[in-house]
Amino acid sequence: MKFVIIDDEEKHRNLIKSILKEEKNLLCSGEATCVAEGLALIEETSPDLVLLDIDMPDGTGFDLLKSISPIDFQVVFITAHDEFAVKAFKFSALDYLLKPIDPEELLLAVQKAPKVQQQSQNQLQLATLLSNVESFSQQVKKLVLKDSDNIYIVSTQEILYLQAHNNYTSFFLTENRKIVVSKTLKEYEQLLENSGFFRTHQSYLINLAYLQRIDKREGGSIVLQEKIYLPLAQRRKDSLLKMLEK
Repeated sequence: MKFVIIDDEEKHRNLIKSILKEEKNLLCSGEATCVAEGLALIEETSPDLVLLDIDMPDGTGFDLLKSISPIDFQVVFITAHDEFAVKAFKFSALDYLLKPIDPEELLLAVQKAPKVQQQSQNQLQLATLLSNVESFSQQVKKLVLKDSDNIYIVSTQEILYLQAHNNYTSFFLTENRKIVVSKTLKEYEQLLENSGFFRTHQSYLINLAYLQRIDKREGGSIVLQEKIYLPLAQRRKDSLLKMLEK
């Protein structure tokens, strides 16, 4: 498998080469230090895998990907501790590495890359990532959800609420749709906490955009549009009321 490294820091390029040099099935086809050089390198070498830094002198790794169509290679993203970029990757269900690079994480990511997904799925997730990067300052974002058979691109505006089932989470969407994924509700709570969602109960995370009223009878519950009644934990009621007051 041919790979290229696109990163403006020489020490990181050298570290990556050092970590991967013993991998017999990997061949480094070249290095680049900026977006312009990276585009030329990809066109020249047609790599199977691109190890791509986010922040470079003449733009970002996202700018590079926007300039290529179709993207017919796998990508392992490398970024500094940038909360914006990390959240974009998580929404798009794409792997990334944080600097300073951990050798074991790099090896795992590179070994996993060829097996991760079919090319069509790779294209779909990268397109979702770029879409999120374009509009991440806005409330509407796209979330990649995967079950055993399909990959779904869902706008956060389509989500009514989420329900926990042990290590699985059910997404209840508009138009009576439901998607079950093998991730915990806690993971999605962390991902969606700044996108208008609130944990009303141990088992429920709701989209506040669909909240119609709080019913104080019988211990308390919330009512969403379409007459959906969900429990409201007593210890979360005050937090919800304070959030709504704001």
